[in-house]
Amino acid sequence: MSKKIIRQKYFISRELRISIALIILWSLLVTALFTYFARELSGKIGHGTPLFIIVMLGYVLIIVVLTMMFSHRLIGPFERLNTEMRLIRSGEYHRRLGVRKNDDIYIRSFIKEVNMILEACEKEQQYKKELIRNIDSELMNIIALIEEGEPSKDKMRERVLAIHKKLKWPEGKTQGNQSGV
Repeated sequence: MSKKIIRQKYFISRELRISIALIILWSLLVTALFTYFARELSGKIGHGTPLFIIVMLGYVLIIVVLTMMFSHRLIGPFERLNTEMRLIRSGEYHRRLGVRKNDDIYIRSFIKEVNMILEACEKEQQYKKELIRNIDSELMNIIALIEEGEPSKDKMRERVLAIHKKLKWPEGKTQGNQSGV
């Protein structure tokens, strides 16, 4: 079991490293392209203040564009996920977090894990609703039995045991793990 956890952590950290490597690679490629453009421009307008201003504005533009592009890709989905989580918290347990095709692989991995947790919570919620419905039904049967007159001890015992049976955790579930996942 611990080997699986270690491999999973390595895989997730590898995804993050790949994303960061792509950001750095794009930054270097765009900077190299702009440096080439600045060198060609310096041959035409010469060295001095105008070239310095153009180069600085170019680098600022590169930084702004790359920051917007990668922050949108890496951080942008969290606002959408935050909205979806609020809807789930308000009681829409059937909802699942959506992933877009261009979302980062690290974010997609995170969303997959959250959706598995949501599925387990939904199953637990359904189990609780069913349990309450069953207990309510059995209690109504006991009340009906009492209202009929003096119920025998055997009939009362039978009804109480029926409730007890419904209160036991189903096979494959424990009290610490009600969802059975």
